Amino acid sequence: MRARKIRLACAGAVMLAASTVVRAAPIFSDGFEGYAAGTAVLDKNLAGANAAPNGSGNPWFGPAPPNFRVVGAEGGVTPHSGSQMTRGNLATQANQVWYNAAYRNNGGSKYTGNLQMDFWFYDPNGRGASSPDYQDFGALGYYSTNSTVADYSTGNLNSGAPSSQRLAIGAASDQLGAFNDQVYQVQLTGAAGGYDSGSGWFNTAAQRSIGWHQGRIVVRAPSAGGLNAVQFYVDNMATPAFSGTSGTNLGYNVMELNGDAGATNGYFDDVSLTVVPEPAAAGAIAAAGAMLCRRRATRRAMR
Repeated sequence: MRARKIRLACAGAVMLAASTVVRAAPIFSDGFEGYAAGTAVLDKNLAGANAAPNGSGNPWFGPAPPNFRVVGAEGGVTPHSGSQMTRGNLATQANQVWYNAAYRNNGGSKYTGNLQMDFWFYDPNGRGASSPDYQDFGALGYYSTNSTVADYSTGNLNSGAPSSQRLAIGAASDQLGAFNDQVYQVQLTGAAGGYDSGSGWFNTAAQRSIGWHQGRIVVRAPSAGGLNAVQFYVDNMATPAFSGTSGTNLGYNVMELNGDAGATNGYFDDVSLTVVPEPAAAGAIAAAGAMLCRRRATRRAMR
């Protein structure tokens, strides 16, 4: 009976150790509940209810604001959680906001991999004739113009950036070539292939539908050349909607939300960033826990 109890206790400890590693807590999460709403501008770098010092408070900034607005339920859409969500400023403006993950979470240094972004996006059009009008997506990115000592320098990372990359998932704004407006898209800047040669955009296997969807981008540890295996998920968190390899080895220093490139407003909610170790790390900890349990069981049996 004692041996059986030891085995059960050890099994539970090993499972707990493994799950603790795999299910790491987010280092940042935002459900947009702590901001002034009522269509107030989200960009911190514009005077208004959500303005904040450069380096503290509200972390979101964008080029030539206003870019995004904080809203409650509107147009028949309710937030994914809580009472607030965010959307682009105005249809066809191609609005964009950034979160400086390097400055906020990593001492100013870029991440090279082992990173996960989660967010929820509301598709108002789904599949059908109006599908191309929805062009919102979230992304992990790198901009050489990104500040390492504050949230931003000029507020526009696109201006004069000699190098950049983006890993994105959602509804693409690039609708050239073999673009399929009935499914969602991903972007791996610099990657070969894709439906529009040279763009890095790819069609996924995830069909579009009206409503809230969970998007996830998982970036694995860098290879010897600095590239990353990347998995993209939509709703089904067990099976990737698309898997590929980053097209550059620049790393990642921002999260970004891109809205209103098309004629239809979409929405975003519950954005989070997590540092995730490789699956091998979970196995190593579980194996170490199993060995420790065996040693304890042996010592108790010898008493």
